Amino acid sequence: MTLGPEDLVLSSGSLDNPPIEVLVEAGVAGGFAGLTLWPAAYPPDPTIGERIRDAGLAVVDMDAAIVWVGPGDPGGPYYEEAPRETVFETAAALGAGGVNTLLVCSGSVTQEQVVEALVGLADQGAAIGVSVYMEFSRNRPVPDPLTSAEVVAATGRENCGLTVDFWHVRHGPGDFSDFASIPGHLIGAIQLNDAPAEFPTDLGWATRHRRCVPGEGAMDLPGALRIIRDGGCRAPITLEVFDGDRLGALGPGGFARLLGDSARRVLDQARG
Repeated sequence: MTLGPEDLVLSSGSLDNPPIEVLVEAGVAGGFAGLTLWPAAYPPDPTIGERIRDAGLAVVDMDAAIVWVGPGDPGGPYYEEAPRETVFETAAALGAGGVNTLLVCSGSVTQEQVVEALVGLADQGAAIGVSVYMEFSRNRPVPDPLTSAEVVAATGRENCGLTVDFWHVRHGPGDFSDFASIPGHLIGAIQLNDAPAEFPTDLGWATRHRRCVPGEGAMDLPGALRIIRDGGCRAPITLEVFDGDRLGALGPGGFARLLGDSARRVLDQARG
């Protein structure tokens, strides 16, 4: 199933990676077209992909393969991720179309080192027929949209693109106006969320626990989407909203419905 710019995708992380039957039921309840899965929570079991597709949903991406760039690699895991090989194995077993990737380093690295790491990931993905998308943020080797687009283009790999996480654009160098000069075909994934007006005291904690439901924060989401779409980006919209309090209050199905309804309102406004 090929998804397009009007399709919504639910990240399993938004629901704190529940059992697959709960995730699938919530995705259907929220009117989503597909799911993005965290491989650390779901094994490379083909029956999981079958269960998702039987419910009319697509397995969109795996999130995420985390790869060290440059010298001083302490060895993974770097966060709570599954090993790189497991991520790609799960993508192949479940029939995912893409793998999101985060690059990490200690100190400064060169753009050539970043390109080299991304080429290795893209080639690994090509071997199993999936694309690889680099997610940038202020604490990554490549923190801003424009440089990230340069890096992706420099790989020369057609299956390599960017992941645009709205939270990271909001809190990083650069802004959404940068996407007016980024060709849309370089953007393979969009992660939609909202953010408060004030900069978080603890950005790392807020990133994992206090993202806002679309339309409940201070970002101009419709305007940002229009800029990205005007460049020709055809990626679907993945809802990645980490808010344990709302999830606890509404339950997986209720929170998924809230996310789906909120995202559809943003899409309607972006068309206006």
